[in-house]
Amino acid sequence: TSSYGGGVNFAYPISEQEAVSFGVSGEQTKLGLSTDSPARLQTFASQFGSNYAYLYTNLGWGRDTRDSALWTTRGIVRRANLELAPVGDLNYYRATLESSWYYSFNRDLTLMMRGEFGVSNGLGNKPLPFFKNLYAGGIGSVRGYRTASLGPRDPTDDTSIGGNRRVVGSTELLFPVPGAGLERSLRLSTFIDAGQIYGAGQKLSLGELRYSAGVALAWISPMGPIRISIGNPLNQKPGDRAQRAQFTMGQTF
Repeated sequence: TSSYGGGVNFAYPISEQEAVSFGVSGEQTKLGLSTDSPARLQTFASQFGSNYAYLYTNLGWGRDTRDSALWTTRGIVRRANLELAPVGDLNYYRATLESSWYYSFNRDLTLMMRGEFGVSNGLGNKPLPFFKNLYAGGIGSVRGYRTASLGPRDPTDDTSIGGNRRVVGSTELLFPVPGAGLERSLRLSTFIDAGQIYGAGQKLSLGELRYSAGVALAWISPMGPIRISIGNPLNQKPGDRAQRAQFTMGQTF
C-alpha cells in the first residue's frame, strides 16, 4: 500500500492530570498487487477496488499522574482512544484501552504493571481493511518474539497477517545500573510480558497468550530514549518467530 493524507487534532486539558482529544483526518490509499500476491489480497481488491479515499475521526481521553514521563517511579497512566471511519470507501473502527501503574518500593526500585486491550472491525457490513489489522510482538508488546509476528498467519506463505483483537500485558521491575551512582539516564529492568493477536471469528482465549521473560536496558541518550532487551519466549509454539535481542530508539515502553 502507498498512502498520503493529513488531519487536524486538538487536545483540551480538563484538569492538570486529565485531557480529552479530538481529530479529523483524510487519507488516500492505493493497493498495489501483482499476479503472485496472496489470494486474500486479490479477493479484497476484487470486492473493493485498489484505490480508497476515506475520512476518520479520533476521540481520546487520558489521565496521567506520573512523577516523570521519562523516568517514572510512581503514578498511573490511563488512556482510551477510538478511531472511527464512517465516511468514504473504507468503513471501520479501532478502539484501544491502556493502563500503566508504577509503584516505588524505595529510591532505586520501581514496579511497573501495564495492560492493553484493542479491538478493530469493519462497519456497514464491510470487512476490516487488512492494512488496519492489529499486531503484537517485539518491544512495546511481547519482547522475545519478532515484531508484529504473533497471531494468525497466511497458510500460503506463512506470513503474519494480524487480527482484530489485541491483548498485551507486562510486569517489570526497574532499578539503576549497578555502579552508576546517581546517574539518571541509565536504567535496568527484569520483565515478564504476555500477549496475543486474535483473528475474526477466533475465540478470545487467554490460554493462547504467549509469554516471555528477560532483561532490558533503558538509556535516555542525547539522540533520544534507547531501549535494548534480551527476551526469552516461555511458551513458544510451532510457527512462532522468536527474536531474543531487540532494540528501539526514540520511544519509551
